[in-house]
Amino acid sequence: MGLLALLGVYMGNVQAQYNVSINLPQANIQSGADFKQTSSVGDYSYLLIALIPSIYAMSTQGNFSSSTSTHTVPLSVAYLKLNQIGGVNLLSSVTEAQLSTSSSLLVSSLLGITLSKGAILMDFRVATSSHTWLAGSYKTGLRLTAQGILGGTITPQDRDVSITVPAFIAAPSTISTTSLLVNDLNYFRAPAGISSNKIVSISTTVPYIPTLRTSSSQFTFSTTLPYNNPPVSPVSDVAVSLSGVSTATAIASLSTTDQALTTSSGIAVSSNNQVLTNTFSVSGSKLKSDFVQAGTYRVPLVYSWTGLPANPAQASGNGTLEIVVSDLGELVANQQAVDLAFSTADHYKNGVSKDMPAHLKLSKTTPYNLYVRATSENFSSGTNTIPLNVMRIGPMAGETGINTITLSTTAQQLIQSANPAIDRNLNIQYRIPASETHQLLNKPAGNYSTSIIFSFVAP
Repeated sequence: MGLLALLGVYMGNVQAQYNVSINLPQANIQSGADFKQTSSVGDYSYLLIALIPSIYAMSTQGNFSSSTSTHTVPLSVAYLKLNQIGGVNLLSSVTEAQLSTSSSLLVSSLLGITLSKGAILMDFRVATSSHTWLAGSYKTGLRLTAQGILGGTITPQDRDVSITVPAFIAAPSTISTTSLLVNDLNYFRAPAGISSNKIVSISTTVPYIPTLRTSSSQFTFSTTLPYNNPPVSPVSDVAVSLSGVSTATAIASLSTTDQALTTSSGIAVSSNNQVLTNTFSVSGSKLKSDFVQAGTYRVPLVYSWTGLPANPAQASGNGTLEIVVSDLGELVANQQAVDLAFSTADHYKNGVSKDMPAHLKLSKTTPYNLYVRATSENFSSGTNTIPLNVMRIGPMAGETGINTITLSTTAQQLIQSANPAIDRNLNIQYRIPASETHQLLNKPAGNYSTSIIFSFVAP
């Protein structure tokens, strides 16, 4: 009884001595490169000197299993090849076998190669690209048998082979700038505004939650173009979301606090190398209110990826978000014709005016001046003329920031250095005052006209 107990302890120690531990390097998982190592798996012995027998290998389990989770690793990722027995190199005479639950031949009886005993060294190759790896330790049993008339003995017959997968999240520490290029006025007008994608590559063996924050609550502003006042543009104007992620939840407003881009379940390890598409967007109304001044708006970003569940794996990267607004301008006359009719005596006595609500629609992303001029020297009807200076052009009642000018062929300034605006409607009044109606007396009846040009610059 005592002898059997001692033998059991001895055999247990022998098996433990030849257990194989394979620690997969992070680099191999990321690159998909096979990992190889050589390990001692037991001893071969025979009472006399004999030919090396046929040696077979098989797994005693259906997969590599974990004691802490339900995740498994298929046996097919592992390949075995005998390296040496008793110091005799066998590499040119052996066959590599894929691990399975069926016996696989590693080496046939070799003529001329004899030994009586010696350590068995085996090469293990793990095909990392054939499997998606989750952090943890996975184990199976490996059984080696020697067969043949002079088979000999392999001790121990069974040993454990374990594969340990490190827990890691790897991401670039520096992420290139995300640029939203506002180079068309339609971005201001569209409810969706503008958006831009930033693709970030992630390598991981753990599920994780991506978060994002800014280093400042305001964008910094720079420009070589004129401006009246530096804009104050909050980062909360920016929304962020992940594309193609089932658990994604959008960040409605960026802030200096880390905000999750997914639910608490995070992103699963569907692949060890993943690509995340972060979509940054600013609505048209936010562009109008806070980014109408041409220039460059910048804020630093901090991306983070934190492992789940309570996993210490974490990675972070720094980037920049910029919104670049071009120098854009547009001026539209909503009504092409303006008629002032003199048809009663009171018109000549009191003068005539014509209000034109929303007569002009103006957009400019830099401070602007607005000028107006006529293209001809007079109002003309055939050979008959009325001088231009009878006409006044200015604001309708209640309109501010518009001067009243006397029309001429020289550009007159209606607006001076106004702040940038998108689709500003100008309510304009055309008027011939009573003080100028005398210049219309004794003129033949007719339609007297001239062309009028509004412009941002004085030609």
